[in-house]
Amino acid sequence: MKKIKQKFFVYLCFLFIISIFSGIYALLIYLGKTDSKIGAFNTVTFIFGIIAFFILGFLAGNTAQKNGLLEGLVAALFVILVTLIINFFVHVPFIARSFVKTASFLSSSALGGIIGVNFRSFLGPAEE
Repeated sequence: MKKIKQKFFVYLCFLFIISIFSGIYALLIYLGKTDSKIGAFNTVTFIFGIIAFFILGFLAGNTAQKNGLLEGLVAALFVILVTLIINFFVHVPFIARSFVKTASFLSSSALGGIIGVNFRSFLGPAEE
């Protein structure tokens, strides 16, 4: 049960981080401090995504304290699959750029998981 609570906490932290990034970026666009053209928007959201998925992998690896690569990949795959299912229902096409973003997010999360395992656990070790 503790392991499920820890995974839920990791995903909750991920949603919180995404919310903070989105809020700050929306505020900057609203105040006119950053460019709102589609090219700049795609670049900034891609960079925010890389950072957020790295943190997701880091937290997943850190809470598991073993198999950081696998924990980071599983955490990212869960989020990406949920996103792809939502995109399927709202008819968003999956193009080559989406594949590159997905692969980058998976790599970032895996790297975060590898690094997260090497730190002392923030929540305590997960019980099997």
